[in-house]
Amino acid sequence: MKRLLILLILGVTIIGCKKDNNNPTGAVPKVTNPGYDGTLLFVDKARNFQILTDVASEFSSTNPNIEITSTGLIKRFMSGEVVAITVTNKVNSTYKSTIYAFAATDVTFVKPYSDYHAEEATDAVGSYRLGWTTLNKLPLLNETYAIVVRHADADDGIDYSVNHSDAGPVNWWKSCDAAQARQLSTIGKQNATDLGKVFKDLNYTISTVYSSEFCRALTTATLINAGPAIQINSGLNHPSHNTSGKPLFDNLVNLLQAQPVDNTLTLVVSHHPLNRIDRTDFPTFPKVIPFIWTGAYFVRISADHNLTYEGAVSLSMYKFWRDLKLKK
Repeated sequence: MKRLLILLILGVTIIGCKKDNNNPTGAVPKVTNPGYDGTLLFVDKARNFQILTDVASEFSSTNPNIEITSTGLIKRFMSGEVVAITVTNKVNSTYKSTIYAFAATDVTFVKPYSDYHAEEATDAVGSYRLGWTTLNKLPLLNETYAIVVRHADADDGIDYSVNHSDAGPVNWWKSCDAAQARQLSTIGKQNATDLGKVFKDLNYTISTVYSSEFCRALTTATLINAGPAIQINSGLNHPSHNTSGKPLFDNLVNLLQAQPVDNTLTLVVSHHPLNRIDRTDFPTFPKVIPFIWTGAYFVRISADHNLTYEGAVSLSMYKFWRDLKLKK
């Protein structure tokens, strides 16, 4: 009788454990939003985006770039940022996981950036998804790419002339004096340095570096410190002093098509108008590309020097991919 009682207790215990393992209350929550690949959740709304899971869950994040409710409703998310979110099983809090969400939008910014945003991206989420795919592939053997970077975060100042009048001191746009042209902020200098560190950590082989004449662009390129000597190109200047007579995108096209197809990377540091596409002979390029400070987009240069847009990437996404790849 005693042996039978022990067997009955063991049976109940085993059945109970097995039942618990199949019960949602004993499971780590899994995100079920369409498009989530288990690594990065692309959030295509700056506000009112609902995270979905397979079991009832509670959500939290300490990152100031996101405002999220306990039910997983994202009420505010700063564009271009990657944040960690803790997802906890609502019934059994011992089951939890950390997911990473990316704000694949081009609308939520604070000053001073919001004053220098230019046009909203044609398809921010599509551009960032493509950029994430390209980022996961680079550096590629037997492929030649360009990385077009917008200068890092700048102070809330003003350029001396914004109407091609040439008013003011000679070559004011080259000046690193904040009284003549907007300069990088302390955060901008750190972000430019961080981007250069990411390039080195990812073993990017950058063979050529170009920069606008503007001090904020040249300072960004200098702090990135990619290796090659920086080549100054006035055709990349901001429209406040671009005397080439051609749109900036045309100047970029001419510059990239002149590059050797040598299976390396070309780095270009310039300004936001480079994302304004007025030509129809580059169908892969969106009309306007998400191009935030220290953000970038990829261009593939084919053997016949044809240019193909390969997506956008923010500094936060770059850092996340670096840390993921290096398992930091």
